[in-house]
This record gives sequence, structure tokens and C-alpha cells, in this order.
Amino acid sequence: QGLAKYLCSLGYASIAIDQRNLGVVDIQGDLQMFLNGEEPTEHKMVHDALAAAAVLRAQPGIDAERIVYAGESNGARFAIIACALDPEARGVIAISTCGYGIEDAIASGRLNDPEEIRFYRSIDPDTYLDKIPPRKFVMIHSLNDTVIHYENALRTYAKGDKPKELHTVGTATHGYCKEMDAFIKTELEEML
Repeated sequence: QGLAKYLCSLGYASIAIDQRNLGVVDIQGDLQMFLNGEEPTEHKMVHDALAAAAVLRAQPGIDAERIVYAGESNGARFAIIACALDPEARGVIAISTCGYGIEDAIASGRLNDPEEIRFYRSIDPDTYLDKIPPRKFVMIHSLNDTVIHYENALRTYAKGDKPKELHTVGTATHGYCKEMDAFIKTELEEML
């Protein structure tokens, strides 16, 4: 809610979504759902982000052509994927996140079942980075993040195409913090 309050203070409308998995990723559970022909929870959360953008676009006083996806941690993963799937979006701001490194697992031979590969690629934001340009891909990360290490964020950032920007802060927190405000404000002004 802190990020939503900050966006409101800047005059931006936003919708904050409660994640279906409450921030816990159950990849094995989602994989079993996928293999059983059921829709995995992570797919549903990308749908939730797309639906939230549709709801926001339908509101009076909202410029439907000026939508940016933003999220923190797992929410940023879903924001990246949703932005890639929504050609009308202006860009994405991904805070304290990274991809899952699926391509590395495939290259090393740790992952080789075709259906498992298809599932893992479907939930890995790194898979979608090439679908964001010409819109902007922005990452904001703490150098001292203990949940998603900075090096993992750098790997995802390196896979993205321009236009892109990486901003760092020195806090020891995971997720949004006040040190990120100036970067968020500048990036939104540029995108919108």
C-alpha cells in the first residue's frame, strides 16, 4: 500500500492487487496444475494484473492510453509479464525482482522435460523481456536486498532490451521504500 499511496500523492491513479498466493510462490504446485491441464495460480495473477489495467482504463477521468504496470517482488514479475502481453501499456517499473533463471537451468541440463520447460518459461519474466520494447523496462533494486539478491536483478536487467533503466538504492529492505520515490517519479513522468 505504500507504493499506492505515493503514486496517489503524485496524482496517479492505481489499483493495488492482493496476490492470490500471498507472496509465496508454489512453483511445484503450479507445475502440477499445469501438467494436469489446470490454470496455474501464477498465470491467474498475470490475468489479475491485466484485468486491473482494464478496470483502470474504464474509469472516468483516466487516460486509457497512459497505463504503466508496476509491482514489487513477485508482483513485479507479474507486472513485467502483463506489460509484455498488453501492447497498449506504456512500460513497467519492476521493484525488487528478478527472473527465475529458467534458461540457465535448461542449458545446464537440470531441466529437460518439454512440458516442464514450457511451464517454467510461461512464468519466467525473463521470457517476456523482448516483448516490452519500444516501451520502457525499469528496474529498481536495493543493493542490500536479502530476499532477491542484487546479482539476480542484474541478470534479469542484462537480458532486457533498450529502452531500459536500472536504479539502485542502499537500503536493506526488500520491496518499495522512500529512497525509490525520486526514481519512480522521474520514470513515470518520462513514460507518461
